[in-house]
Amino acid sequence: MPEAGQPSGARDKPTIEAIVALEPPREFRVHPTDRVVAYTDEAAGARQLFVRPFGAGSELQVTASEKDVSDPQWSPDGRRLAYVREDAIWLVEADGSRSTLVTDHPAGSSMPRWSPDGRTIAFVSRRRGWSQVWLAAAPTPRRGRPPTGEPKQPEARVLTPAGVDVEDFDWSRDGRRIAFMAQREPDLATSQISVVDVATGVDEIVAGVGAWETAGRWTPDGGLLLVSDADGWFQVVHLSADRRRRTQLTAGEVEHGEPGGEWGFRPLPSPDGRRFVHVAIHDGLVDLVVAPLDPDAGAGTAVNPWPGIWRAVGWLSDGSGLVALGESEQRPQDLWILPVAGEARRTRPPRQVTDSLPAALRPAFLGPAFVKGERFRFEARDGLAIEGTLWRPRSTGGRRSRPEARDTTRVPVVISPHGGPTWQSYRGWNPFKQLLVREGFAVADVDFRGSTGYGRAFRQANHGEWGHGDVRDLVDAARWLRDQPWANGRLAIWGGSYGGYMVLSALVEEPDLWAAGIDLYGDSEIAESYRHGDRLGRLDLERQMGRPDDPAAADLYRRGSPVYRAEAIQAPLLILHGRKDKRVVPLMTERIVEALEIEGKHHEVTWYDDEAHGWKKRETRRDAFGKVLGFLRRHVLDERHEDGRGPRT
Repeated sequence: MPEAGQPSGARDKPTIEAIVALEPPREFRVHPTDRVVAYTDEAAGARQLFVRPFGAGSELQVTASEKDVSDPQWSPDGRRLAYVREDAIWLVEADGSRSTLVTDHPAGSSMPRWSPDGRTIAFVSRRRGWSQVWLAAAPTPRRGRPPTGEPKQPEARVLTPAGVDVEDFDWSRDGRRIAFMAQREPDLATSQISVVDVATGVDEIVAGVGAWETAGRWTPDGGLLLVSDADGWFQVVHLSADRRRRTQLTAGEVEHGEPGGEWGFRPLPSPDGRRFVHVAIHDGLVDLVVAPLDPDAGAGTAVNPWPGIWRAVGWLSDGSGLVALGESEQRPQDLWILPVAGEARRTRPPRQVTDSLPAALRPAFLGPAFVKGERFRFEARDGLAIEGTLWRPRSTGGRRSRPEARDTTRVPVVISPHGGPTWQSYRGWNPFKQLLVREGFAVADVDFRGSTGYGRAFRQANHGEWGHGDVRDLVDAARWLRDQPWANGRLAIWGGSYGGYMVLSALVEEPDLWAAGIDLYGDSEIAESYRHGDRLGRLDLERQMGRPDDPAAADLYRRGSPVYRAEAIQAPLLILHGRKDKRVVPLMTERIVEALEIEGKHHEVTWYDDEAHGWKKRETRRDAFGKVLGFLRRHVLDERHEDGRGPRT
């Protein structure tokens, strides 16, 4: 019997089984001398640490634990790797011969970072109730037979102040200071960069006063590269070593970073400090641009070989190239070496290091089943321009169709709001959306107000508007898409996290518009979510909506909570949630389910006992994809289904 999504005998179509089987390597880290690269990949049911050469040679598995490992970091001499396992910091020899525990604590530890001399490992832990930077001595490497007993490690010491949650940090080149990124309450409208003296613990705010500034990285001369939204768009700024001079290195209405300072989106200086690489975000894509650090020395040049989502991993040690990750709608994430130096770039083309798409799966993922996304733009009811990306079947005249193809088929549309809300829908590798297109759906990503990539004013346009202004953008998008000549008038909405919250909000905002809704771990009562969710989610909510106990915000919280309007829902609703979720706690699904049962609404619920916020386990992804596809088939694709909605007349 063919699997869901695969008619008998079809090999050129994406299937749920093929989608779940494809698990690309992640977390690439370049060896200090460019010889090899470390990364994590799945092995025997858990993510393990691997090392492989850039040139000829095979990969080496260096960990073999029952639990996932993450965030590998090379020691400065390239002989060892620090990594995280079960919320503890470990070291392993590069050949996998010996592992050593560095530090462990019930509060957990993450983000290990070596000091330049290799003697200390900085990491983040909530041992005192805040995400602070701590310092631990790196165990001395031993040769020969391991001793019978391990000497006790010195106690780790805290470096950054209490009351400040560190989001990211970076060692200075001389190892005497650490720059860290954080927000300091009560000012949640800005993000600061501070420099702390490693010896004394004295810290000083050096950036972020009156603006959102993050992603600080040291330059060889002791200065800092960072991204700032001071002019309304995220631009790259160079702060001089004496902190007296700020030079803006990018310009224009283009984002050159994002508010979280995410790995891969940060500006990185070259080893000699003459150039830097940064991102340029446009049309749901991300380019990598290399530019001189001296703004008078010329313009930057995009170095990615094809359009997609590109992230900088690091520079080659001689500055002649970048190690980068690239993916697109038709390519899973892979590691590339991108030449950037003049003559070298002409004689040495970009080189793909890894190949995440096995030959057996290529007919399904690279064949005619895949369609290219089309950008669209419309005006919301208040005149704000809203953008997104659309994928539609070839039979409707979608991209990759023959030039002579005509709109002969009308299809339903699935609206897909992203999570966050401070994020955007990138045009990356998402084969499940392609499977939906192959099934006969059009799929539309919509960057509603509050999304990144469109400047500060757009990013902040949903402040005070959760579940109201942003969901009306989705409703307006649905109406605009419904009225396209290739659409049959049947609409569904499917999303996770904030996208799941948008699903519930859309179903109560415009009940008769939808044929089905699919909520993956979304909020239903945002005041209760504020009180029960984790700290990072709570601060994000407070920054955008205020505190729910503030009388000025109470009505906004209630207006933005779809649980109080559950009686309005008309569409069948599928809800999937993990029992270990701390960001959107299970209470959110319990509340909406209780309301749906009281009102007698058609709904289905699945709980995943071992999942948190999102799906980590392969079997969970397989089950969730199957449930989503089956639900859409029954309630949206099958026009005979008696849900009161047929083709548009």
